[in-house]
Amino acid sequence: MSCDQLLSAIVKSSDAIALKHFSDTLVKVRIDYLSTEKVRIKLFVISNVSEDPAHEKLTENAVGWLELNRQTHRLTDITNDLDKPLVLKYDTTLLQGHDLNKLCGDEAAIAKPGAGYEQRDVMKEADIRFNGRLKRFFTMAEFEKVFGKPDSIQLLKDEAPCVTIFGTEAPDDKYLYKDGSRFETSKGRLAVDEFWFKNGNFITYKGIRIDANTTMNEIKKLFPTAVNGRMNIDKEGKLWVIQLREDTDGTSDGHIKLFFRNGKVSFLHWWFPC
Repeated sequence: MSCDQLLSAIVKSSDAIALKHFSDTLVKVRIDYLSTEKVRIKLFVISNVSEDPAHEKLTENAVGWLELNRQTHRLTDITNDLDKPLVLKYDTTLLQGHDLNKLCGDEAAIAKPGAGYEQRDVMKEADIRFNGRLKRFFTMAEFEKVFGKPDSIQLLKDEAPCVTIFGTEAPDDKYLYKDGSRFETSKGRLAVDEFWFKNGNFITYKGIRIDANTTMNEIKKLFPTAVNGRMNIDKEGKLWVIQLREDTDGTSDGHIKLFFRNGKVSFLHWWFPC
């Protein structure tokens, strides 16, 4: 049994999320990243997207991502949230007759520890301009000049978020909502929390415009690693997400999530652990 064959057997005996939506005969398995500590496993399906029945046009679509700890043999599903993995059950007897570390050894091109994280693309806050004008933090006057009056306002204490941008937890801190986007405000300062590309709203990133008509292939030119590692988060395959680091040295615990619906940019969200 090869490394890939063993991992495939492990995955298909598990309760991975992808297997709830796709049969184990459709789901294929491949090593995405390998280190001395873990194996990251890509789950994908092959689809025929050709409009001509006489000629196949096959494409590979990622439907899940798992990580297997090589020492503890703990298998986790990171499809929905890389930072909150779901511990999976699987047939552990598969490892009793096969040496995982031997099968998935040096010949499998072990990467340096941490290399998988270092390869994640970065989207720096300083390079983003909302509607081509505002940075992430701005004043109420600037908000109204660019976006107009908010559609609605809600006190943070009523929403009870697990983490806030300003971290003040003041009783009058608020969320402002506009065109689906959410902005946090505290003491006259505002910050983007979630930004939707609706009603003509857009961002520029390093001068490049990103709006509701921007395709995933166009984003791939900016963030190839993130798009190649995109995660499918709905059963129909219409909603996808990529994760982008906030900085180059990995000091931030948070990241930026960019969502796509039907192959085009939908919304952007700053995520930070509670």
